[in-house]
Amino acid sequence: MVAVSLRVFILLLAACQMPAADAAAEAARGTALAQEGKYDQAIRHYQAAIRLDPNLPGIYLNLGLAYFKSKQLSEAAAAFEEAVLADSGSFQARALLGMSYYGAARYALAAKHLKPASAMQPDNLELRHTLAQSYLWSEQYQEAISEFQFLLTRNPESAHVHVLLGQVLDAAGQVESATAEFEAAAKASPEQPDVHFGLGYLYWKQRRYDDAKGEFQAELAIQPQHAQALAYLGDVEMQAGNDEPAQHHLRRALELDSDTRLAHLDLAIILARGGKASEAIAHFREAIRIDSSKPDAHYRLARLLRSLGREEEARTEFDKVKELASEDPPPLIRLPGAPRP
Repeated sequence: MVAVSLRVFILLLAACQMPAADAAAEAARGTALAQEGKYDQAIRHYQAAIRLDPNLPGIYLNLGLAYFKSKQLSEAAAAFEEAVLADSGSFQARALLGMSYYGAARYALAAKHLKPASAMQPDNLELRHTLAQSYLWSEQYQEAISEFQFLLTRNPESAHVHVLLGQVLDAAGQVESATAEFEAAAKASPEQPDVHFGLGYLYWKQRRYDDAKGEFQAELAIQPQHAQALAYLGDVEMQAGNDEPAQHHLRRALELDSDTRLAHLDLAIILARGGKASEAIAHFREAIRIDSSKPDAHYRLARLLRSLGREEEARTEFDKVKELASEDPPPLIRLPGAPRP
């Protein structure tokens, strides 16, 4: 009787251990496949392991890594969320969770998880850089400024960080400070694409047109096909009353990128005052098509239509100007030409 009971006990014990053993075996198969770069197959084995034993150590981290390496970032984030729940002190789980959200362009969530990860490894500058950009792209400007300033204490000559800090400061309405950062970037790396354009744009915003012109020309010396630099250079010439060179730059910008709004708007203004109404109207309408939320093209089109006696069309445009004026102001525009993920 005792022998029978012992045999039954051994069988029952083996039966209880089988799912865990099977789960570990599935996980091991998944890891082997992942090491071969066969991530989709690895994911299926990891999922099978979870069905058998959802508490298997490290299983959600491995599943998340397989999703992450196969660029399935939303699925990776879900798996890493489970990994963090299983081990809240895991730097790897938290960092990868934040990176997954960053890659999926969910920047506020990325910052939420990268912040504790960076606290675990405060000297991990790559992680701090991603945290800073997560703050920037989620419009948490003060936090972004703090992180970028920290990064500059470690590498004061980083043109890339100066540009990003300049972009944050511009978005936060601190234009003069933003200009100083772009000036530092241009000094540190004068051949870096978009640095001169960004600096020129900031000068342009401050109506420092001569300074802006020099920077746009410097950008075009590096990137002759830079449509935005051509458009803003055309605008500077137009502001100075130099319509002929302005038209040349504006038309060249549109040849490179037909959706360059500023080029359409400025070209329309020049054509309207030159008596070429039909061509001007076409360019005003293109500017509106590209971005109908700005009142300037509606207003100028309305005035031109009224001068032509097209009162009903003009009234429609004036009504649109009033409608836009009554709306909440749009969010701050990110600096053109600055890097973005």
